[in-house]
Amino acid sequence: MTQQTPDTPPGGDSQRREPDWLHEFEELANRELEHGSSCEQVHPIVLEWYEKLLDGDPPSLHDRDSVVQATACLTTEIINTIPDEMYDKLTTAFEEDEMAGWIEYVLMIGRAFERSLHDGELDDL
Repeated sequence: MTQQTPDTPPGGDSQRREPDWLHEFEELANRELEHGSSCEQVHPIVLEWYEKLLDGDPPSLHDRDSVVQATACLTTEIINTIPDEMYDKLTTAFEEDEMAGWIEYVLMIGRAFERSLHDGELDDL
């Protein structure tokens, strides 16, 4: 039987999916915002950005070939770190190529989000 440690999820030997340091940022945001939780204030802005992104053309990231390749490599690394139990459940429902495509899609949305943050589209946050 696998011994549970702070670095392993229940039932698995893989690293946890959410690092502890993320909780610190969420707590800081909740302390600093004047009204309600960070999610109550931030989520509507993010939702509006995401819906606008989905309604338009796919984001044009103008990535170099090496960046596209690096994204594919990162996708592989993410797949390789999915806990075994979760991986088995996912591959029962989806082909690995479908999972990889979805992960690349999430990474693309993340890059578009980061670019919007950098370009000032989300200054209301």
